[in-house]
Amino acid sequence: MSPIRSVIVVDDEFPTLDGLLDKERAMANPDFNENDTRRARDIIRFCHADERNWMVEFHDGLPEKQTTTSHLTQADLMILDFHLDKEQPNDGTKAINILRELADNDYFNLVVVYTKGSDSVAGDIARIVGEIAVGLCKSDERVNLHPTALADVTKLVQQWEDDEPAIIERLTTEVDDRAFVKTRGLQGKAIDWKAACRLPELQGLKTLVSAAPEAVSASPKFKLITKWVLYRKQLELARRLAMKDFGTVRMDLGEDGTNWIRTDRLFVTVVSKSKDASSLPDHLVKALELWDPEPYRLLMAKMRAVLDKHGVLAEAEVLRNRHLQLGWLDDFLDAAADQRPWKFHNAIKRHWEGLGDAIRANVTEFGERLGSRLLAGEARRWYASLEPTEVTVHLNRYECSKEVEGSHLTTGHVLRIDNGGISGPYWLCLSPACDLEPGQKDSGWHKRLGEHIPFIAVELFELPAGRVEDALANATSANYLFLKIDENIKHFSFLPLPLGSLGGSTDRTPNPKWEQMFAEKQGRFDDNGNRLQIARAAGGTKGLEHTSYSATVVAQLRYEYALNLLQRLGASLSRVGLDFVPMNRRPPDNGQANP
Repeated sequence: MSPIRSVIVVDDEFPTLDGLLDKERAMANPDFNENDTRRARDIIRFCHADERNWMVEFHDGLPEKQTTTSHLTQADLMILDFHLDKEQPNDGTKAINILRELADNDYFNLVVVYTKGSDSVAGDIARIVGEIAVGLCKSDERVNLHPTALADVTKLVQQWEDDEPAIIERLTTEVDDRAFVKTRGLQGKAIDWKAACRLPELQGLKTLVSAAPEAVSASPKFKLITKWVLYRKQLELARRLAMKDFGTVRMDLGEDGTNWIRTDRLFVTVVSKSKDASSLPDHLVKALELWDPEPYRLLMAKMRAVLDKHGVLAEAEVLRNRHLQLGWLDDFLDAAADQRPWKFHNAIKRHWEGLGDAIRANVTEFGERLGSRLLAGEARRWYASLEPTEVTVHLNRYECSKEVEGSHLTTGHVLRIDNGGISGPYWLCLSPACDLEPGQKDSGWHKRLGEHIPFIAVELFELPAGRVEDALANATSANYLFLKIDENIKHFSFLPLPLGSLGGSTDRTPNPKWEQMFAEKQGRFDDNGNRLQIARAAGGTKGLEHTSYSATVVAQLRYEYALNLLQRLGASLSRVGLDFVPMNRRPPDNGQANP
């Protein structure tokens, strides 16, 4: 709980400082309930306890208070009453709207919804958890049914309805808010309906369908009926859903009533007011333990907390070397206007590195403690659905490549050349970076080329999908690249290997397929993205001719990987031809007979 330093409590029945002052001055006369006053006092005490020392503020959540939204984003923890509307005491709309505000800001927010009602698993708490989770969901197009499928399942259900008139109501009752949220929480461009049908929340529906007439109860029909029921459930929930997408919404409810709801920027647990206010931190910790976040998520949270706590000292450490600061600033100011964004990018990267060095000791100690609690092989607990092959592919992709950087062509950029609207092969830029700086060279050949800059490109050879495991088996040969292009990971060979071999023995040593190309505008990218014009030479009716092509930088190698391939290209370009004779001719007869 150490990252928490401030708390805001939003409850229309708790006394606030404003309310107490108003009452004291006879400007208002709120009748504060003694139990609510006691709860507020308990919250203040546990916030101010020596082991916490949290700042705390109370707010009544009334919409006419213009400070509400700004207050919500300034605290590390919010304690929120679910029923903020005295005129509609069972309506949680105002609280859900506050949670939507939190889910839409730039912070990660911890919230304890502190509410009246039963804390049993089947009581009000479970219902409120479902209401909040639904209120944070946006309508999901993946749940919609194609008209043909809708017609098919409607016909099936009508047949079933002939035998059981109330079947539609029974089907929809089996899918509650939690079942809807968990199904919607399955990731992917399309919902994996086989996985959805295995969710515990849908087993009651499965039991009901299995007892249906034979035409309905067959296994393929269960998946179709599940889609249909979820489709109807989303229509039913339409007025309760959010208008904005807050990302994936996940939730869980433990056997003891401990619960959690999570979006990308929000973590919520619901606790009954029958629990002492002083126990709220313990309930929050139990909810976090039930969530069971991945180890590296905890590490990232620790990094954020340390940076927040020690950021000023880390900043002073980074800025202490004034010689470096002046050198970097001069480098930025001396650059041409079109080079300044890239220079500033480098300055940011250097300062981030400095901040990381300044906080590393605190984070490393936490990481060592975290690692000591993990057992070998325990990672599958969080990532059970991931294929080992895909994990290795992603590791290699991260190790050898990164997001495209820069404002001009440089070493390690991967080009996709557009040939008359048809995407051509992929080429890797392997000229030294110092030769690709715009305006760096203005004599000799570079002067004669004007706005063109020469560069060497090596063709990359994409491997068929079925050869991925072969590429992984030979990944340490440094001949293979794993690149993310258009949201898909593609696999390439640096050498033009025969189809029957991936790094095995061949009848000759293959060499990189390289070409001298020329980038227009000194290799600078266009304003609309990582695009540039290049010129390629080819023989024509008038001798050597150059044709201009549009190219896009679609990936980038990490610098050390690009340098490795640049060195290999240099070795290939400097190779010496030798006159070894292959074993395809018989040696001359020496006059000796074979034994």
